[in-house]
This record gives sequence, structure tokens and C-alpha cells, in this order.
Amino acid sequence: MRSLAWRLRAAALVLAGALAVHELRYLVAYQGDSGRALSLQGHAYLSLVTPLVCALIAVAAAHFVGRLARGGSDEATPGFAATWLWASLSLVAIFVVQESVEGLVASGHPGGLAAVVGHGGWLAAPIAFAVGGVIALLLRGASVALAAAARRARPPVSRVTPLVRRPPLGVTRPRQHPLALKLAGRAPPRASVLA
Repeated sequence: MRSLAWRLRAAALVLAGALAVHELRYLVAYQGDSGRALSLQGHAYLSLVTPLVCALIAVAAAHFVGRLARGGSDEATPGFAATWLWASLSLVAIFVVQESVEGLVASGHPGGLAAVVGHGGWLAAPIAFAVGGVIALLLRGASVALAAAARRARPPVSRVTPLVRRPPLGVTRPRQHPLALKLAGRAPPRASVLA
């Protein structure tokens, strides 16, 4: 199971990626006229959404930096390819829902299938694939950085055998009798003494 911190980073990056896919789609499709097309098709709500997504990115980044400063952690994360596929499909799904809702609600925005694939909307899929790759790289890099910080924070395992304490040079201990050190030989068996 993935940690809550990983999910926070992933959600923040996917939401920022969704904004990027939306903006890049209009930029590629309309080129220099993208700002005008956005304003005519009812995208004014993005001026409210963008600061919220930026705030979520800031919270996720602050949490990440705090975990790095505390020594990181090892966390179970999906592989790079799975994350890339998940992020790309999430971005496409968000784009389809976003454009469909805009087509229903906003005046001047095409509706139905034309809202999603018309006017260069089909470009969102390859753009989402590229942005999904960037998100996967960022999530993988964060996990690697946290694992490295956790390894540095752990005390090293000592593989050196402990040294035998010896008296300093020039100091000699008085010689003790073998019986005092319990090093004397064993007494003869009792049966041999009686016979």
C-alpha cells in the first residue's frame, strides 16, 4: 500500500499536469491565438483553479522537504512504467471530463464529442502521455531521494570486532596464582583416591 505522502505528491502532480495538458492543448492547437480561444470558450474558472493547484503543490513540496530533512523513509512505490501509465491515463480522463463539462456549461464551447476531440482536442492524448512521463520521473526521483536520505540517517552497522582491552604499555599486573583465576587443573576422580 502506498503511503499518504506518496499519494499527496501524486495528486498534486497530476492536478498540475492536468492544467498543463489543458493549456498545452490550446497552445498547440491555436498557437498564437490560444489566449483568445480560451477566453471565448469559457475558461475563466481556470484563474481560480490554478492558485489552488499551486497551493497543493506547495504543500506537497514542503512535506517532501520536511521528510528529507527528518531523514527520509523507505516507501513502497509502484514501478516507473506503471506510474507513467497511471499518470497518463489519469490526465486523459481528467481532460475528457473537463472538456465535457465545459461543453455542457460554458457558452461558446463546443459540446459533445467535438468538445473532447474537435479543434485539436485529440492532441491532449499525446500531450498527456508526455506530461505523464514527467510526473512518473518526478515521483520516482522523490522516492529515490527519500530512500537515500533514510540510508544516510541510519547508523552504520559496525563490522569490526571489538578490541581486547589490554593494560597500557609498561604496566604489568601482578601475577596471580592459578587457583585464584580458577584455572587450576581438575582434581583426580574420587574413585582413584579411595582405591
